[in-house]
Amino acid sequence: MKTVTYLALGAFITLSQPAMAEPSINDMQGCQALIDFLNTKLDQTSYDSSDVAKVQDGLGAYNSYIQNEIVTPGLLKFSNGDQSKASKLQEQVDAYKSQVVAGYNKRYPQNRLFMDHVLALDKCAQQAVPQGADLQALKTSMETMVAILKAS
Repeated sequence: MKTVTYLALGAFITLSQPAMAEPSINDMQGCQALIDFLNTKLDQTSYDSSDVAKVQDGLGAYNSYIQNEIVTPGLLKFSNGDQSKASKLQEQVDAYKSQVVAGYNKRYPQNRLFMDHVLALDKCAQQAVPQGADLQALKTSMETMVAILKAS
């Protein structure tokens, strides 16, 4: 089972092509909620601070990518360029993310990471692949998460 898990992650780590289909805002707000949850969880753990920083750097880069390249443009497109409507839609996205984070907190009350988290992040990354430095930061983040889990 662990071998399959690491092989699945390895498939992402070598991925460098953009995702084929345009990711949906709905899927990406769920991914942003996962990132918010992981950042909070990492702040509560006793993992090595340099490992936590590597993971959070990659998560931050990926979150910015999702927001700037998918969510914000998607909301503007959906609202026909009306910034006021897009801002109200962003508030709804943020409220939904808070609900998803609360659900993660109920499911994972422990102050640690699980392989489920890495696999969920991998699924997000397969839907929306950043490029360049953001991709490298995300890869480093995920590799560090796996290393933390192996050491636990």
